[in-house]
Amino acid sequence: MSSDAPLNGWLGPGASFAGALAYAGRIRVDGILDGDVSTPDLLELGVTGRIEGTVRVAQALVAGTIIGRLVATERVTVLESGVVEGEVETPWLDVRPGARLDARVKVHRG
Repeated sequence: MSSDAPLNGWLGPGASFAGALAYAGRIRVDGILDGDVSTPDLLELGVTGRIEGTVRVAQALVAGTIIGRLVATERVTVLESGVVEGEVETPWLDVRPGARLDARVKVHRG
């Protein structure tokens, strides 16, 4: 699923959610999510977005902050404003200049 796929859900700036979130499709988080996230698709984390917990996705596009464990079956892209602290496991990791990655990283292919 690409980042230009239709948006299925959104947690806006100033909003917060505590608990486990499971979904299919593409969602965008610009608020605060305290809990685990699981999807066979895409998570888009905006600049003001923050997730603390375990994130299991196919693809993650990170412009905000993830603190915890990030597992992606396809790809992780940490944009210039992105911050990831904890652990990352993925077959494809793209960290843009300016991003902050303070994590134990496991990149595995095949």
